[in-house]
Amino acid sequence: MEESTHWKKLSRARLSRRRLLARAAGIGGGLAALSLAGCNEKEKPPSGASPTTGAAAQESPQPAVGGVFHRWGAGPPPPLEPVKTRGGILRWLGQEAITLDTFDPHQSQFGPIFATHAFVFSKILKYQDNYRGIMVTDLAETIPETPDQLTYVIKIRPNVLFHDTDNIRANFPEVAGRQLTAEDVKYSIERQTNTSSPKAALYYQKGHWEMIDKIEVVDPLTLRITTKQPVAPFVHYLADTNAFIIAKELVDPASDEMNSVDRMVGTGPFILDKFTALQLLRVVRNPQWFASDDLADQGLGGRPLLDGLDAIWPPADDTATEVAFSSKQVDCTAVGDHRIPDRIAAETGSYVEEWISASFVNSRLLVADSEAAVSPFKDLRLRQAISIAVDRSQMGQQMFQGFFNFGSPVAQAIVNWALPLEELAKKPGYRFKSEDREQDLADARKMWEAAGGPAVGPIEIYYSGIPSSVADYWPQLQRQLKEVLGLEANGTLDSTGYTTIAQGFLQKRLVFSFGWDNGWMEPDDYLYPYFHSTGPRNSFNLSDPTLDRMLEEQRQEFDLERRRQLVYDIQHYLLDKVVARLDWASDITRGMLWPYLKNRWYSAWFGDTFQHADTWLDSTDPTFQGRPS
Repeated sequence: MEESTHWKKLSRARLSRRRLLARAAGIGGGLAALSLAGCNEKEKPPSGASPTTGAAAQESPQPAVGGVFHRWGAGPPPPLEPVKTRGGILRWLGQEAITLDTFDPHQSQFGPIFATHAFVFSKILKYQDNYRGIMVTDLAETIPETPDQLTYVIKIRPNVLFHDTDNIRANFPEVAGRQLTAEDVKYSIERQTNTSSPKAALYYQKGHWEMIDKIEVVDPLTLRITTKQPVAPFVHYLADTNAFIIAKELVDPASDEMNSVDRMVGTGPFILDKFTALQLLRVVRNPQWFASDDLADQGLGGRPLLDGLDAIWPPADDTATEVAFSSKQVDCTAVGDHRIPDRIAAETGSYVEEWISASFVNSRLLVADSEAAVSPFKDLRLRQAISIAVDRSQMGQQMFQGFFNFGSPVAQAIVNWALPLEELAKKPGYRFKSEDREQDLADARKMWEAAGGPAVGPIEIYYSGIPSSVADYWPQLQRQLKEVLGLEANGTLDSTGYTTIAQGFLQKRLVFSFGWDNGWMEPDDYLYPYFHSTGPRNSFNLSDPTLDRMLEEQRQEFDLERRRQLVYDIQHYLLDKVVARLDWASDITRGMLWPYLKNRWYSAWFGDTFQHADTWLDSTDPTFQGRPS
């Protein structure tokens, strides 16, 4: 049977885009891949879930009513619109009001909490566009000076002040309104490499900072960082998800603890005003934000432009979400069923927005015995068989109604670093012709049998209850493992979302998991922390000297093209020789927004909420009428 027309078009588009971007790409990322839906002409996505929906939407900033305003990740973001009306509270439905592990900005590993932190805290640098890897200054006056490959000189802006409210003055008088200095930067980094801390195991980004040889405070606003060896992504580390700068006074010195709402005191564009778990996160405008007038020449002086923002916990079903949006109780929202935004937008005169996710649904396998568990999957053939048995296309169709990318070691959204689709499609489990799929399944059964698979099981698989799409798909995963391999699997739902699963990863006691994993902005974050033998996210108990060497080599390679090839080689090795993290699918999220909402921003994953300093509500727009105050 012939390959699908869509697959051929997708491969050609990917190749031409890659050639176009090769010279322009920075070390941090690139334009996102197009979506992939369906395996062949007889397996098309459901009605309304065409993978080309909105593909040309970014050609015009003013689409027709019900059209797609922008597909984030498929091109540069639309230009910012100068502000006409200020103030107001932006309201959306989102998961920011969740505490799955900790409020501590250095110890959390959950996306929605990253978003909460990004409102409040600042970093040395920040991503202006994490799809394309574009970084700009945040706390730093300029991009760090690099006199050589080991040295980074960072100059902090002189006008950076910690948040100052009555509540903060009452709880932390020594922090409220205080100037941020180079000492704060030094403390924030060294805290995460303190091996004597009782929280040492929770510093998931410590692998970044362990590359530092020394940090010298040159003067109150200047520091010099010297690395032990060349580190190609080091500038990225300064802008990465957990690279927030905090005040030492906010941390309990005995417990190294910062896990409380009242300690979320930063220097960012918004101040935390209210947090009610599973109900509401409210942030308000920081009137002393240091970057207030950075975009004054673009008609956006005096940021943030909003008075504040309410992130309201989403209802359990799309019907309630539709009512909240249609009545303008919220100004923008995503929905679970990716097919319905087109109808809602057409009926209400609003817009559809799409954003390509750099996160992914995956399974993690324990590949070697740990102190806490015995692995039944030591044999590579068993892991390969599982990777092939699960139908990635079916998962994407059912969970995301056809709006999805296939999972890969570096997410397809990070197009300059993800394994090209034309190479990925040659791998068992990723092949798309019907006869290839049938052959892969036959080979999977043979591998399973030859490696003693029938003696494995029953096994326990931990799966997440948040979002509900994971739990909804669990019976299908269970059925596929049984039908293809004869593997009996019992499911254990983590009703908290990921708290139990996260603890299991940390202790290396989960044999098999099924859930979401974070999206990242740089290939090193997808690879080194998970797969290096010392990596803080290595829940697989994986120790592979060859892989360690490859991971270390890509970190030290500053030549862009050479590093890209090393990253490709690592991904091939993971898919062919390791098979520990089984990356199934990434979604293309879809939702709606009202035309009066200006400069709305999306990114590849949580952690971009500082961008809402640019957002404003146009009360002169006709669609603003009827919006509750």
